[in-house]
Amino acid sequence: MKKVLTILFLTTISTLYLVPSSSFAQASSDTLYVSAMPPGNINNVIAGDTTATGARKDPNRVYVLQQTGSKDTTYFFTATINMLNNFNGVTLTIIGKDNPNTGMPPVIEPFILSDNSTPAPFTECRTGNISVDNLYFLGKRTDGLISSGNNRLFDGTPVHSWLRINHCVFDEFTKESDAIISYGGDSNSFYITNTEFRNLQDRAFWQPTVIFAEAADTLVLTNNTYFGIGIGIWGNDNLGYFKFDHNTMVGCAWWPFRIYQVDTALISNNIFYATYAGGLDSASIKYGGLGNESPSVISLDSLFQFALPPYNLTEAGRNIVVKNNAYFWPKGIDSTIAAMNDTAKNKIVPPTWMNSQTQAMFSNKTAWPGLSESGNVNADPGFSASIINPMISSLDSFTVARWNGSVSTSPLWRQLITNPANVFGPVAKNWAQTQGYPVPENFAYTNASLQTMGTDGKPLGDLNWYPSLNAVIPRPNAIPTKFTLSQNYPNPFNPSTIIKVGLKQPGNVSLKVYNVLGQVVDVLQNGYKPAGEYTYTVNMNKYASGVYFYSLREGSHMLTRKMVLLK
Repeated sequence: MKKVLTILFLTTISTLYLVPSSSFAQASSDTLYVSAMPPGNINNVIAGDTTATGARKDPNRVYVLQQTGSKDTTYFFTATINMLNNFNGVTLTIIGKDNPNTGMPPVIEPFILSDNSTPAPFTECRTGNISVDNLYFLGKRTDGLISSGNNRLFDGTPVHSWLRINHCVFDEFTKESDAIISYGGDSNSFYITNTEFRNLQDRAFWQPTVIFAEAADTLVLTNNTYFGIGIGIWGNDNLGYFKFDHNTMVGCAWWPFRIYQVDTALISNNIFYATYAGGLDSASIKYGGLGNESPSVISLDSLFQFALPPYNLTEAGRNIVVKNNAYFWPKGIDSTIAAMNDTAKNKIVPPTWMNSQTQAMFSNKTAWPGLSESGNVNADPGFSASIINPMISSLDSFTVARWNGSVSTSPLWRQLITNPANVFGPVAKNWAQTQGYPVPENFAYTNASLQTMGTDGKPLGDLNWYPSLNAVIPRPNAIPTKFTLSQNYPNPFNPSTIIKVGLKQPGNVSLKVYNVLGQVVDVLQNGYKPAGEYTYTVNMNKYASGVYFYSLREGSHMLTRKMVLLK
């Protein structure tokens, strides 16, 4: 039987090797360039791209927002893009291309409708998946007002769907919306990379939340920055897998993330600066069960809800690793809370890295053998004073107003960030002329020890502030038009060679190396990958000279090539 399977594999390999790569390419009609004008064109084009039966005309369609003018382009949406039955199993893919003259991404902004309202959300998802690249989402209208009501951009209750966001900016969504990204449903996944969330705070103190991931299965956030926000990530307790790696969070009024009952998590290589900065009223402190509250960055609870059927999770089975993170609260935050405690009705508890209950869980290796915490330091990164000083002043004033009961009538945070002297202030009305994008701030820092403290030897925090490292996914201006697998170079080789891959659409991808018996000798890629071009280095030092095959697979597409190891 093994011999038969080997023959079948080699036959398949030989056949695929003889077929040119172009045979597996998607047609050029898969890419549709969308113009910015008239207002609403972006939502009208996508909504109209269906057949009479409601099915998608082209399930592999990629919508490209390509700027060609001398100034940056705004795409005004006039209605929600409804992803209903016609998107079942289909991915909505939108890619913005930088303006060739300014180097800035296209802007997505709500239009002012005839009744002076603004549309929301940008997408309403009931079926299908969403993938967006290189866009600037702006919540402020052209008249300078923040759009009212529900400011959610990505909203819905799909089941077993995924949302992917890469190289985007979310700016000035502050009008008491409960989340910028809000998904219900069951077992959804989120992959957010190389993105900045800025100016997301208003008078309601805890609003808005950046991500509300209800009933999520997977939430992966890598190389992102969160600046001047209300709440970071609300996992609604029942988050299955959480990865928070190489993120920079500066100026968070309340929870950095609320994931008390997460089952599996990796929290590593991040910077938390002035997070949960408002502290918490001592009367509200509670440990254990629903309503668990404490002003700490890392806060866990037992599986009081998910130890029961149908989940049946166990405390001993939880795997949570927290390592190589830096956290810091500038003196202004602590002194403000200390001063208020002289007169406050209830004492204000200042923020901490890890509350007592969470510390006890990490220490109890009998009950929680899979919880591990190491290499975390209380250290000032040394951000630019031009950013930090006005932020601390704004956040302190907001905290005082909040605990004095005047925050409902005096949104001081909003008043202060509208000061044009602040480098993190709002986008100017004449942004198209001044070219203030993508963002004016820079969160590179001066603390040398943190610049090599990552588990990978790289700086802690969002690596996009260190572009010389070439460590992040490049902006998608070169969009692959085909599913491609290059011939390795050099070939023959000893012992290393390079393989290049082109993915026109995101998906689960495998890239494996086989010997002539059809046995896997190396796995270069096996899992989700965004659309883009990738380079892999193969080291075959421990294998004998001979012929090998490498095979790329994504969905129904498969490409295979031959290479020769010659020692």
